[in-house]
Amino acid sequence: MLLGKIKYIDWPSYDFLLSIMRVNCNDMIIGAYKDQDFVEQFKPDDEIIDWVNETKRSLPSDIEELLQRFFDCETYFGAGTFALIQERNIESPEEFIDALKQASEKSILGRFLRTGFGSDIKEREDSQFEELIEKLTLDEKEMLLFITRSTIFSSVQKANLLELLENPSQTKEDLLYLFEWFLENVFNKIRNDVRKSNQKYLRLLERHVQEDGTSYLESLNVVSLFDVLETVTTLELSVSPFLGLDQASLMINKDRYLFILGYDRVEIPFRKKDERLECIDVFDALADRERLAILRELTREPNRPVSLAKKLKISAGNLSNHLEKLKKGRLLESVYDGKHVKYAVKSEKIRRLVNESLDKLLEEALDKGRRRNLFLLKQAGPKGPAESRSHQSVKSMNISIKSSVFSTITL
Repeated sequence: MLLGKIKYIDWPSYDFLLSIMRVNCNDMIIGAYKDQDFVEQFKPDDEIIDWVNETKRSLPSDIEELLQRFFDCETYFGAGTFALIQERNIESPEEFIDALKQASEKSILGRFLRTGFGSDIKEREDSQFEELIEKLTLDEKEMLLFITRSTIFSSVQKANLLELLENPSQTKEDLLYLFEWFLENVFNKIRNDVRKSNQKYLRLLERHVQEDGTSYLESLNVVSLFDVLETVTTLELSVSPFLGLDQASLMINKDRYLFILGYDRVEIPFRKKDERLECIDVFDALADRERLAILRELTREPNRPVSLAKKLKISAGNLSNHLEKLKKGRLLESVYDGKHVKYAVKSEKIRRLVNESLDKLLEEALDKGRRRNLFLLKQAGPKGPAESRSHQSVKSMNISIKSSVFSTITL
């Protein structure tokens, strides 16, 4: 039973890393609030935004540079160390930094290759990554070939990764320096307040799960294929003020699945969707050449993100944004092959969604038009023939628009 697998955790070590990420990627987190489809919309936490701005003003130039290198919003190389926390059950930032000091340079670099969509590596055990790093650091040509062919990062981040791999000892030293400085000068000042706030929202999350069970978990939409949660031994749930409407997730050895929810994310299942905005999401998802290329590729066969990015020559950051848009438009499906979750598309479903969404939007426009006409009729007196001609023109517009839409999305 899924509910029996749940473990609620509140570890400052996770918030420590998430606070670093929030400082460097604040605009990205806030961006989620600009693209909502709820009737009653969430608003970003002004207190967190003020804290981010104040923190940024206090950063020395060398720390700013390290934040860009290790916590870029496309790659999050430094966030690859999240797995170390889960593997060793590390609750405090101090323990985390000590564990990182004991870790080998190659194991740290290996974690960088596992962030986000990561790299195109079939075997993803720690030992395989360390062996790969050993091979790459001994042969500059192999390193260049690997970064060029097997990673899906942008050219800027490929250059960043090359620099990190070229000098493992300096990379480890720089990462530790960033973590130690941020802990002492930033995180420790807010640590107690974050802990108190987390405990409040964690109790709220636990109450929601107890009252609504799996239906609440499904409504959270934390994973593209809900059945995957049935395959794990432990489902770890946590909260953080630094994620807002977003979430962070981590899965180790397909045994433990961790989800850290932003405070607003906890409340998403209780917000009613705006049907008009949901319809607009469908067309918004289709209004991009790269997204149309993704849909065409996925109609042929299911794909993992990495292989999809390589086929279409799309960077990890852009692919992530495109997939989120397509999910929001309800155009993607997920399939699980026993090892990996892949994305798939059914063209008939897209046609149905487009048809239904267009009907709803046009019906809303017709309703507004009718209300306006009735108002004008009351003001100016009855004009039946004109009203009839207006209705016919709207009907013909309905047909022509549908025809135009389907001509542009031939999948």
